[in-house]
Amino acid sequence: MRRGQLSLTVVEAAVGVVLVMGVAAGFTAVSAGPPSSTTQLDTLAHDAGTVLAAEPTEGGHDARLVALARSGESFAEVRTPVRERLAALLPADVLFRVRTPHGSFGYPQPPTAAVGSATMPTRHGPVTIWVWYG
Repeated sequence: MRRGQLSLTVVEAAVGVVLVMGVAAGFTAVSAGPPSSTTQLDTLAHDAGTVLAAEPTEGGHDARLVALARSGESFAEVRTPVRERLAALLPADVLFRVRTPHGSFGYPQPPTAAVGSATMPTRHGPVTIWVWYG
């Protein structure tokens, strides 16, 4: 009785195919894809809120974010400078809307766009910033 032997070339080819398929399957299963635009937008909104929470108003008494929430008069006084500061902070293709206990300003939110947001607490109430690509 004669034993059959596989050619070494056939064995190497089979091992190579299994190895390539395993690596390809590993990349397919592990790949999470690019980060979602909502996560990136949430980060932009949070960063903008952090800057506004750290920067003082023209008078220097409160941070811009606190002044927005302090009173209706304060909101009216700092709304325009804060709008201009947000426009300068955010990338040119990102639009925003801000809501405070005393009012809102910014662009109307489109119903179908991915929107990121951050709510920043102040001693006078929360300030929410929404951002999206325009």
